[in-house]
Amino acid sequence: MNKPETRKANTLHSRLAGAVAAAALLVGGGVGAVTLTSPSASAHDQTTSTSAKSLAERVQRLEDIEEIHQLKARYFRFVDEKKHDDLAALFTPDAKLVTDGITWKSPKEFAYTIRDLTGAAPSAHSGAMPEITITGPNTATGIWSMEDILTFPAGPEAPEGHNGYGQYRARPTGRSTGGG
Repeated sequence: MNKPETRKANTLHSRLAGAVAAAALLVGGGVGAVTLTSPSASAHDQTTSTSAKSLAERVQRLEDIEEIHQLKARYFRFVDEKKHDDLAALFTPDAKLVTDGITWKSPKEFAYTIRDLTGAAPSAHSGAMPEITITGPNTATGIWSMEDILTFPAGPEAPEGHNGYGQYRARPTGRSTGGG
């Protein structure tokens, strides 16, 4: 290899090492040390260490937000699939649930009230445009735009269907929180 080709190969190797290190950090959940082998990296060891920590914290924040997205999706799905025990289990046992000014004694009471109100009627709940804010090491707030449709089987005394919309708001109210 001639000198320009060698330099090009070394530059490519340095860039590849940096990309591999960044990918390892992302795949590993932000845990672990990163060693860069490029000559210019040694001059920035402290900056790289700080940047890696910052990157790890940012990746963890994104993972936490994604877990909240998944939790809320299960909430909507369990309501629609009539999985009321699973719905209640999404919340901490001491969660305080307040909807439309009604405070529920427990997540189970909340889930069973939904069961009793909707029966076997088909429903479809959707949440969109989540605004999640991580507020502490174990707390977050969230707002979801929502819409739900509930239909009842036809019958002489069947209740009318329902098409609701608005926002779901979840926030900590003490030491524990839940979805809802």
